[in-house]
Amino acid sequence: MAAVTWRDVLLGYLAAYATVAAIAMGALILLLIGYATNARWLSTMRRLQEAIVGVFPLLAVLFLPIAIGVEHIYVWADLPADLPAHDRELIATKQAWLQPAGFILRSALYLAVLIVAAEVMRRRSLRRDAVVPTGDPEAVLGRDRAIASALLVPVGLALTFAAIDWLMSLQPTWVSSMFPVYYFAGGFVAAIALLAMLAARYREQLGLTGHHFHALGRMLFAFVVFWGYTAYFQGFLIQIANRPTEVTFFVARTHAGWGSVLIAILLARFALPFFLLLPRFLKYRPHYVSAIAAIVLAGHVLDMAWLVMPSRDGPLWPAISALIVIAGACVAFAAWRTRRVPLVAVGDPFLAKGLRYESST
Repeated sequence: MAAVTWRDVLLGYLAAYATVAAIAMGALILLLIGYATNARWLSTMRRLQEAIVGVFPLLAVLFLPIAIGVEHIYVWADLPADLPAHDRELIATKQAWLQPAGFILRSALYLAVLIVAAEVMRRRSLRRDAVVPTGDPEAVLGRDRAIASALLVPVGLALTFAAIDWLMSLQPTWVSSMFPVYYFAGGFVAAIALLAMLAARYREQLGLTGHHFHALGRMLFAFVVFWGYTAYFQGFLIQIANRPTEVTFFVARTHAGWGSVLIAILLARFALPFFLLLPRFLKYRPHYVSAIAAIVLAGHVLDMAWLVMPSRDGPLWPAISALIVIAGACVAFAAWRTRRVPLVAVGDPFLAKGLRYESST
């Protein structure tokens, strides 16, 4: 086994961080969309969503190793002596943006936006439990709907620029306007998958029925397809353009064993869940939907490692090791924050209708 460098460790840490952060951001967007659309069935899983998005304060702390090790992770922060002149020229044109200080300040801004959005919605929800509101549910939640709708814009922008700064800038000579959408799609479908797994685990306490899992299965299927579309669309455009500054992204990720990882990603993130989620009657089974969600989640882990590690020829296993640490810390933090919080959002005006939800398709 080749010696592992400090750069490999930090790359693995970044891959693991991007994995967990994408899920948390996807869960936050799902929470905001649930409020913005008055989705009644999602009210039954409100506490599970809030538990996931409650990890952003910890993620802000866990970003410190990336901020400290920025010169080891990103080529633009410390240009190697053997870097081709053409690449130097391309990076020089982006020098106003690609600066360590600016990178750290922007990342702090992204995390601040995410923390504020998550905490505002979480605390408003918890306050409703203290004094259960009465009256028309849509009128009661009207302010929450307005706040959630407004927060979607800064949260979406934070996710977009975080994808550019944290991941796309690993190869500063490569550009893809589709990449932030790709990162969002992956995180969003992974968040749905995690929610489905948690819902299956706590279905009896939450009072969930097969109809709720059918809805989760439908949504999981829809965004598996959406992720597949973004992956294909990005690859297709790069392939037909055949520009050296673009194809290097896939060249690095289809050699030295990474081609096999790509096949595993396509199977876990698209092919298998696509066909397994087609049968309508099977989506009513909690354990079935949860098992497929686990496959999607495993594909997400591989996908983030595939995005990060080949950028500087890093091995795969440091990313898996770092994921155990970061994901474990986030699970412990979420459990600590929710230790005295009821599993059911009893103060949610949509809860009664949400529990009676029946899938119409």
